[in-house]
Amino acid sequence: MNDARWAVITGASSGIGRALMFEFAGDGYNVVLTGRNEAALRSAAEECRSRHHVETDIVIADLASAEETRRLILELASHSRRYEALVNNAGFGIHGEFVATDLEREIEMVDVQLVAMLRLTKGLLPAMVARHHGNVLNVASVYAFGPVPSQAVYAASKAFILSFSSALQDELRGSGVHVTAFCPGVTKTEFRARAGIFDKGRGITAEHAARIAYDSMKRGRHVVVPGLANRIFFLLSRLLPSGSFAGVTRWINRQRGLSQSRNG
Repeated sequence: MNDARWAVITGASSGIGRALMFEFAGDGYNVVLTGRNEAALRSAAEECRSRHHVETDIVIADLASAEETRRLILELASHSRRYEALVNNAGFGIHGEFVATDLEREIEMVDVQLVAMLRLTKGLLPAMVARHHGNVLNVASVYAFGPVPSQAVYAASKAFILSFSSALQDELRGSGVHVTAFCPGVTKTEFRARAGIFDKGRGITAEHAARIAYDSMKRGRHVVVPGLANRIFFLLSRLLPSGSFAGVTRWINRQRGLSQSRNG
């Protein structure tokens, strides 16, 4: 195994995942990119090599599939590489009342955002612990802090990511491995349109979000909530009872002009 550092980034074909690829590569990491969109991943990998002169590798995998996730982990293990960072970023959202949304799509969302995250973390973490060095960057959401009507399963999955990250960080105390949970609010990516969310929220760019996430990870920060509005949202989630906070969240989203989507 050589001394080159590698970062594994899921959901790297667009949005925050793609922006994080450039952050890691700009700091000298080689990168393994994974996702379903082969053309987008190849384009991202080529641009990354050209811009930062690092090694790139892509593994096409649908993380909603347990079989493909296991295949990804076996592919990663087949190389003599020092995986110093794992970025669990892959995911998608579903907007709509739970009674009307497509359950199979929501289960798929849970498989991508939670099950694949657990499998990959379990697969890469032991080697980091053995080397006494590494980082796990889990992309959660400001919605991790409370219930969100019309995005009930999405918000609950992000709450799982935050809780898991906090527990894992405590377990790894003193190990040399650090866990960062990044909790952005509205971000200007294709993610929102794919989720059927069309609102008046301005948000920050994926590049800005990725820069904050990467810098925070390097500084060893654990829970990162970028932006004043998002930090106020976080404080409200701690001050209000869960039932009241759900109503506040619904009201905030209506003020932003959040539209209802088609089922799923």
